[in-house]
Amino acid sequence: MLDEREWDNMFLQEKVKEINEKLNALKDISHVAVWGAGVHTCKLFEKSNLLSYSVKTIIDINKEKKGQHYFGFTIKNPNEVKWNDVEGVVISVPGREEEIRKILTEELRFKGIIIKLYENDNYMPFYRLYDKKIAEVRYIGDYKDWISAQEECRGYEDDVILDKVIGSIGKVLCGEAEWERDGFLFYEKKYVYCICAAILRCALQNDNLGVRVLDIGGALGSTYFQNRGYLSAVKELEYIVAEQDGFAKYGHKELEDGILRFINSSERYTDYGKFDIVLLSGSIQYISQYKEILSEIINLAPRYIILDRILIGEKHRICKETVPEAIYESSYPVMIFEESEILNFFGDGYILIEKDVSSVFEEAYFVDGKAESRLFVFQRVEK
Repeated sequence: MLDEREWDNMFLQEKVKEINEKLNALKDISHVAVWGAGVHTCKLFEKSNLLSYSVKTIIDINKEKKGQHYFGFTIKNPNEVKWNDVEGVVISVPGREEEIRKILTEELRFKGIIIKLYENDNYMPFYRLYDKKIAEVRYIGDYKDWISAQEECRGYEDDVILDKVIGSIGKVLCGEAEWERDGFLFYEKKYVYCICAAILRCALQNDNLGVRVLDIGGALGSTYFQNRGYLSAVKELEYIVAEQDGFAKYGHKELEDGILRFINSSERYTDYGKFDIVLLSGSIQYISQYKEILSEIINLAPRYIILDRILIGEKHRICKETVPEAIYESSYPVMIFEESEILNFFGDGYILIEKDVSSVFEEAYFVDGKAESRLFVFQRVEK
C-alpha cells in the first residue's frame, strides 16, 4: 500500500499506468461492467485503456441516474443487471470500493473478477494528481512540524530564486514584459483589483493625502510594479516592501523610486511609523513564526489587512512545495491553514469585509482532502 508521502509524489501518468496494469485482467473477458457513472468513470474513459475492453454495462446505485444515457450506455441499477452474463466489474467509485465489493460478493453473489483501483486509505481520484506534462507547483506531504519539512527543501533563500526574480524585474522595467510574479514573466496588463480597491478606498478616506502600504514578502515589488499604472492617481503613495536580506538589499540599491522602498523583514515594522494597509500576498504561509508576524501587524493597527493567495484547507497542515524549472527549480516548506484559524486570529479588533477566491487561484489535492487559495480583507474596528 502506498503511504501518503508516496501518493503525493506520484504523477497522473504513473497512476494511469498502474490502473492500466490492473485492467489487464479484463483482456480475455467478453462482458465487463463498470460500477459508477460519474466524473471518475468519465476520466477513466479519457485517460486509461478501459474502453479497449468489452465494456457492456454501466451501473450506478443512484436511482436518479437510472435509465440515463452515459457515453452511449444506458445506466442500470444493480438489481437490473443479469449478473450471470457479467464476467468482470471495475469499481469506479473512489472511497467506496470495499463497500461495493461487499455488495457484489455478499448481496449479488457475483463470482467474477472485481477490479479495485485504489487502496482503501488512498482514494483521492487519480485525475487530481499532478500532470507531468504541465509545469505546475506541487504540494507534497503532511509533515509533523516545520523543521521536518524544511530538512527536505532547498529553501526560499536559494540564490537561484533571487537571480531569477532580478532578471525578470529587469525585463519589466525596460518594457520587455508588463509584470512578473515569482520570476515568471507576463506580457499583458492584469491588475489585482482586490488590492487596488483597498488602496483607492484608503485614498478616498484620507482625502487623497497619502496612503502607506506595507507589503510583507513582496519580493522585488512584484505587486507594486504590476499595479502602479492603475494607482498612478493616488497622491503621496508610499509602498514599502519587507523582504529577506538578499531581496531587500538589491531592491534598496536598484529599485527604489520615491514611492517604492525596501526594508529587511527582520526589522521591527513599528520602527517605520503607521501604515494604512498591510498586505500579505502569497507570503504568510511561508513564515514559520506566522503568529508573531500577525501579532506585530495587529499592533501596527493598519486600517486594512489583506491576505491574498493563502491556501485554506479542511485541516492545518505543513507541506513541501516544489516549484518546476520552468519558473525556478526550488522547494520550501509551506503552511496550509483552516479558515477558522485566520478568522479567529484577528479577534475583536478587525472585521472581515471581503472573502473570495484569491487573485491567483490554486488548488492542492491530498489523500485526505484539498486546499484552495483565498483572499481575506479585514478592516480595523474604529473605537
